[in-house]
Amino acid sequence: MKTKLINNKLNNANRRKFYLALTLVLLSLFSLIFISQISSPYAINSFAASTSSSVSSPVYLAYFYEVGCHDCDKAKIILKDISAKYPGNLIIESFDIGLTENMELAESLGELCQMPEEERLLVPVIFIGDNYLFRGTITFDNLDELIQKYSTTETIAPWEKIKEKDLTAQDRLIARFQSFGLTAVAVSGLIDGINPCAFATIIFFISYLALTNRKGKEILWVGGMFTLSVFLTYFLIGTGALKVITSLSFLPLVRKIFVLVTAALALILGVVSLYDYLQFKKKGTTKDAKLQLPPFLKNMIHSAIRKNVRFSNYILMAAVTGFIVSLLELACTGQIYLPTIMFISTIPDLKANALFYLLLYNLMFILPLVLVFSFTYWGTTSAQWAELTQKNFGKIKIAMTLLFFGLAVLLFYSGIFY
Repeated sequence: MKTKLINNKLNNANRRKFYLALTLVLLSLFSLIFISQISSPYAINSFAASTSSSVSSPVYLAYFYEVGCHDCDKAKIILKDISAKYPGNLIIESFDIGLTENMELAESLGELCQMPEEERLLVPVIFIGDNYLFRGTITFDNLDELIQKYSTTETIAPWEKIKEKDLTAQDRLIARFQSFGLTAVAVSGLIDGINPCAFATIIFFISYLALTNRKGKEILWVGGMFTLSVFLTYFLIGTGALKVITSLSFLPLVRKIFVLVTAALALILGVVSLYDYLQFKKKGTTKDAKLQLPPFLKNMIHSAIRKNVRFSNYILMAAVTGFIVSLLELACTGQIYLPTIMFISTIPDLKANALFYLLLYNLMFILPLVLVFSFTYWGTTSAQWAELTQKNFGKIKIAMTLLFFGLAVLLFYSGIFY
């Protein structure tokens, strides 16, 4: 009996140990499964998948930026964050707006998305489908909303929509600037041509031609060669300057600084020109004008004219004189020429069109020369030209003041917003 009781107790004890051991084993297995589930890389991926989003179709995004743009840096950070949320499904292509082909693409996409014209070449801007986000509207939430919108349908990449070169976009760019560009360039050239400090040289040249008994057709030949030489010299100088300035498109920040410095220079020249006008109205004399050639340059120009006009081959020497005078007069005529070249460089157009603007400017620049030599041939004297210049000095100075201020405004605008 006792043996039976002992066996029962042993059996009960063994059962309890078995159940306890089984319970411990089950708890251990559960703990291992739970811990492994948390620490497993697959568990992290599953967690990430539950907190990140995916899209059923690829979404294409075109991002336009400019080097050195602070707002563009902010937009880039937002794009990096949104890319992490849509890994593999969001395809982003970046475009530097400083490149001509990217300007044309931005213009075309801007029109397609009904973007206001005045905003189309500004950055940062993002195009998704038929929508765009511009500057302050580029936020994580706005991007997320558009990505979700286009995730359910197949979309074409914005840069693929304009596969072939969109000439109409280029034409629109040109037309937008040409609406005021042609007039601005033509007026600039004409006012530069009648610039008092440059016109004084023409009067001296004519008076010296008279002193050396150059008359009739000789006046026309000398005047023609002198004018042609001036035109070619200034055109070549302008072409070289334009090439240097446009090459700065590879350094947008440097180019922007250069444009703004030129704008400030134009503003200062406008103030000085206004001062000359006020002094002339007050004293009635042009002697105190600040915007004129310094005495040593005047002497060099007069010396070049005296030496070259006396040669027997006066036609050839007229061309040489025109070249020398053009270089020496840059200190005077360059005051308008440089800001105008800078203005031309802001037109998003090909070099051929830029050369057309230079051609127009220089044709208008030599127009007063053509008229002066023509009227001199018909009998107008240097004294009459001097009297005409003195009489209209104030009007010319006002015109120059308005031109300088106008160029300053245009350059400040293009330097800040383009």
